[in-house]
Amino acid sequence: MKRSEILAEVKAMLAEFGGVDPEEVDEQTAFIADLGLDSLVLVRMTVVAEERFGVRIPDEVAWELHTVGAVVGHVEEALAEQPGVADRGRR
Repeated sequence: MKRSEILAEVKAMLAEFGGVDPEEVDEQTAFIADLGLDSLVLVRMTVVAEERFGVRIPDEVAWELHTVGAVVGHVEEALAEQPGVADRGRR
């Protein structure tokens, strides 16, 4: 999955769970400082992100992901570590 696809999905989740306009979000957008999201929304988004991307986001990591770009980067790295991901799409 490309970084741009992950970013688009995170933006869609922000719209769905946080009522955020995806057009106003970029990788530098901070969840609390810029969007004013509360911890309940962030926990819900973490659970949904794990389901949608098929990755694990441990609690101690989730609380350190303050920006959209940090989440995108974590998901990108977690997907890259999955066996066979490097081979996908090359057949």
